[in-house]
Amino acid sequence: MEHIAEIRRRHFISKESISAIANNLNLSRQTVRKALRSEAEPYTNVKLNQHRN
Repeated sequence: MEHIAEIRRRHFISKESISAIANNLNLSRQTVRKALRSEAEPYTNVKLNQHRN
């Protein structure tokens, strides 16, 4: 999800409500909740151990 960092910043730093974030980003409240619960970093597309022998 590309909005994870934005959602987390708005909620934890700006103290914006889940409903307000969902409305502003055109997401469902459930999607915003999932992003807040996730411990994943926003950029997880990096593959580890690319050069396996």
